[in-house]
Amino acid sequence: MKSFFAPESIAVVGASDKPLKAGAVMVKNLRHLGYAGAVYPINPRLSEVYGFRCYPSLEAVPGAVENTVLAVPRQAVPEELRKAAQKGVRAAVVATAGFADAGDEQGRALHEEIRRIRDGAGFRLMGPNSIGTVSPASGFTTSITTLEPLPPGPVAVFGQSGMFASGFARELASEERFGISRIACLGNKLDIAEPDVLEYLRTDPETRVAGMYFEGVTNGAAFRRAAARLARMKPLVAVKSGKSELGRAAAAGHTGTMAGEDAIFAGLLRQLGVERARDFEEFFDLLEGFARLPLPAGDRVGVVSITGVGCVLWADAAAEEGLRPATLSPQTLSRTREVFPDWAPVRNPVDMWSAIERSGVEAAYRALSGALLDDSGVDALLCIFTLIPESEFDAQALFAELRRAHPEKPLLSCLIGGDAERALEFRRGLRRAGVPVFASPARAMRVLGALRRRASWLTHEASP
Repeated sequence: MKSFFAPESIAVVGASDKPLKAGAVMVKNLRHLGYAGAVYPINPRLSEVYGFRCYPSLEAVPGAVENTVLAVPRQAVPEELRKAAQKGVRAAVVATAGFADAGDEQGRALHEEIRRIRDGAGFRLMGPNSIGTVSPASGFTTSITTLEPLPPGPVAVFGQSGMFASGFARELASEERFGISRIACLGNKLDIAEPDVLEYLRTDPETRVAGMYFEGVTNGAAFRRAAARLARMKPLVAVKSGKSELGRAAAAGHTGTMAGEDAIFAGLLRQLGVERARDFEEFFDLLEGFARLPLPAGDRVGVVSITGVGCVLWADAAAEEGLRPATLSPQTLSRTREVFPDWAPVRNPVDMWSAIERSGVEAAYRALSGALLDDSGVDALLCIFTLIPESEFDAQALFAELRRAHPEKPLLSCLIGGDAERALEFRRGLRRAGVPVFASPARAMRVLGALRRRASWLTHEASP
């Protein structure tokens, strides 16, 4: 598996000098992202592609080739795989679509032909219909869409979608939600499938959290074993499609996968300690939470909100996740009253608007957040913000200070409303302080509930 994520050399079969062609984008990405290994574009018509010398064939490459990616018409794939086997490659990515996913007789025949080639060769194969992998720290990628440098980090994402190495990758880079260790797009899973990636990530030192999207599994026993082994060591979040008949039909047309009965998968994931996300918004929320936050010691939550409606929305969301409001100690209540007017009631969740009017926005957030985090009866804290002129301050500096003072407690935030451009900068600032930002109290509590469930699951797993 290492040859898919960190090869010392790669050959791009079907390299091109036409900017929109997959074989051009692959080579351009390797140049742009700073990959330091050997790059061998393969095209008999060209002498150079994006500054790399181009070779007429794999056989003509003078040195060893560890990884090869194929961006050629589907009828040419079998012969190129035979050449790859003769060259001694260790990993092959078939970006070309039109095999089992096409549903036609020729596609199925080609699928079986490349299966036979792979079975008799010494390499592993990702795909077909796969755009392969991304490893941000080294700049290695086989993506067929133009990428900007991704911030390296602890989260690996993989599954049956090229979106991870294209649109989602760009979104994660712009929002600064979390850094990425590995991306893998499995395509039709003729060979490499979820168990292979799960086993690799389990011992990958760059990965602390894993997320996967899948439409079905081809080897249930291997999947169960690999997921269980990884989940005992690292949080694992999953999006499983194909809940409905319509969804299962769409999965078959997308990657040629039989999705299976959803209820069976749901029970299996719960048993394995895998947190299931309902959609990709929730998926990335959960990954951000697991990447940035410690597990809570209990279910008692403190809330500091600039708006009363935030307190109400939080209460409903917390109840759904089995969380409860923390009972504040007399000392904490005394500290919080210092920033409120005499007439204002103080309780958890804390509606802080009158404290802002009396003491100023930064002083109010500092006093209230600090007091609740200091309270031993508070297991986690949620701060709710909005962006209006009266509420803006240097949140990054304050919340970086609070995170340093209380690394053992989850500190979450959500931002409701405000100018979109300023909101983006505000979210980035909080994330640079180590505080995840969510779009609503409900989404924040969904994450905290998942953290609490993982803490309970690990305790249960550790018990005799």
